[in-house]
Amino acid sequence: MKKEFSFYEFVGILVPSVTLLFFTNTILQFALRIPLFDFGKLGDSAIFIVIAYGLGHILHSLGNLFETILWKLFNGIPTHWLTKKPRFAQTLFDEHETDKVKSKVFVKFGEVKEKDYGRLVYSWLFNKNLTARIDIFNGNYSLFRGLTICFLILTVLTALFISWQIAVIPVSLAILSLFRMIRFAKYYAREVYRVFLTHEDP
Repeated sequence: MKKEFSFYEFVGILVPSVTLLFFTNTILQFALRIPLFDFGKLGDSAIFIVIAYGLGHILHSLGNLFETILWKLFNGIPTHWLTKKPRFAQTLFDEHETDKVKSKVFVKFGEVKEKDYGRLVYSWLFNKNLTARIDIFNGNYSLFRGLTICFLILTVLTALFISWQIAVIPVSLAILSLFRMIRFAKYYAREVYRVFLTHEDP
């Protein structure tokens, strides 16, 4: 059976896992002279992709746990910020645009205090084939969530096998990935509600 990787599978699953495996291989080869893979061999390269795909799903699961904790700190995921006030001075829209989005959402789906309307609105847009751009933001969110977990793991491995001084590099990359993850989560939420607001049924 032929398998073609989707955009989501590539950026959200394969890229973080390949990054983790490649640099883990580099760390072990540098510190212990024990390479995990020989990329000069076709067989090893094929096994590498299979392992990377499986590992990507494990990183995805760890990312789910990580984001659960993260968004609790922000008082909810960004799509929830339409009806629930986030922490750390975060916003999706200005007050005027927020009221416009709320009004249309409430008319369409009913008003429920502090409800996350993100899934409802996304499903409605999906049925109308209006989610192509939204899905790109979601894919990039998954990418940076995976990379955050990847670089945190590499931080530990670098500290254990090389030094804490060198571990500053992966931990810095983890922080940068985290900021990008949060940014794309906000982009996703804004796009969901703005596309919904601007779409007019024929």
